[in-house]
Amino acid sequence: MKDKILLLCKRLNKFTLDEISTISELEPDKLLPIINELISEGKLLQENGIYFYSKKQSISAKYSIFKYYPKVTIDLVLRCFCESISTTKASHILSVGEDQVQKFYTIFRTLIYERQEKRLRDFYVQEPQNARRRMFFDQEVYLYIYNKQVFVSDILLQSPEDRPLNPNDKTEFSKIYCYLTRNLTHNQNAHNLNCKIAETLWRRNKNFNELYFDLKNNLLNFSQ
Repeated sequence: MKDKILLLCKRLNKFTLDEISTISELEPDKLLPIINELISEGKLLQENGIYFYSKKQSISAKYSIFKYYPKVTIDLVLRCFCESISTTKASHILSVGEDQVQKFYTIFRTLIYERQEKRLRDFYVQEPQNARRRMFFDQEVYLYIYNKQVFVSDILLQSPEDRPLNPNDKTEFSKIYCYLTRNLTHNQNAHNLNCKIAETLWRRNKNFNELYFDLKNNLLNFSQ
């Protein structure tokens, strides 16, 4: 049964629980355990009630460092990152070299940045807007806001159809920008700045469980 559901998920690519229930002719309460199992195996992604078939390359194939540590250690690194534990403290807790913890953290931040950049480009193609140029640590960054979410880009997106922000977007942007300035005060954030900004935005209004689930299942496609 699970294999048949996975094939249906692959064909649909993107769907809600109600949609796949109608097509498969299975009740949602019977489907949900199968769907959750596929998510835990990294074969499906889930966000805001929408399910996606995962086409991701395995994380160990993309980043060799994952091949050299047991899954339980990687999971603990994930938890330390989501709890904002410094690389020095995580190194002491895990008995893993700090340079190795830094490599993991950099990978996590890169994945967070790349996903939000893809979303930004999708939004921008549909509705171009003027970038909000801001300075952090003497570096100019380009910020955009869609659906009450701020995105960062390492390049300036420009189009003759760029529109100014409406009053509601301006208000929401100001609120989120204040959050950024409060949370990006340490000079260490100047290195790899766009990824640090993306990480800070990713953490906003999320608890540990939400961060951990998203990083482990959606971004890393990592199962224990």
